[in-house]
Amino acid sequence: MTMDTTEMWTFGALVLLLFAGWIWLRRHQHKNRLERERKLRCKELILDHRLPLVRRKVDFNLLVDLVREGIGIPQLEKVIELLTAGPVEYHIDEDDEGEGLEMILGLEDKPAEAGEKTGPEKKKPEEQPVNQEDESVEEVEVEEGMPPEKEKAWFRMAHNRYRHALADKEITERQAKFRMLVKMVELGKKAVKDDSTKPVKRKEYEITLWDKFYENEYLELNQE
Repeated sequence: MTMDTTEMWTFGALVLLLFAGWIWLRRHQHKNRLERERKLRCKELILDHRLPLVRRKVDFNLLVDLVREGIGIPQLEKVIELLTAGPVEYHIDEDDEGEGLEMILGLEDKPAEAGEKTGPEKKKPEEQPVNQEDESVEEVEVEEGMPPEKEKAWFRMAHNRYRHALADKEITERQAKFRMLVKMVELGKKAVKDDSTKPVKRKEYEITLWDKFYENEYLELNQE
């Protein structure tokens, strides 16, 4: 007695359904096994480093929460390494904390790729002393909408003050020059904003001058 077409299709669909269920079950079992192995390995990592973690007064419940949230073994190893690492002291002034940390991290500096031609090394220009001509720059009173010649005179005056400040503090390191520049511009803007005798438009104009001064000095420092 032969099976009709309907029975054959039903039987085939049942076989496919059973096969799909078997594949799903195997994958589920494999996933559970990997999850158990991950948790066991994480537990071993924490226990292996329990003494250094206790000395650092680390909250073990937080590490357990990380494991429950699915942290990977390499990531947990790095977390434990950071938690158990010895303290590092950085001598960073409170006012310059942001700039100091940026200098220490140096995340924006990308090394030259292998095989990339960097060209001949440029000789670092020597620090130019402030010449007598610059010292004779007179005080420039800022006026709203100054002509270009007077703006240039103001920039020379600000540049002269900046260079004198570097010389007085004997600052030669590039990052320290940047920090001094930022501080000078911030103080200049603050003095403008705090002056209640100046109208709003004049304040905006003076702040624009300080921004241009920062851009000019920043570009000059990058060329050194």
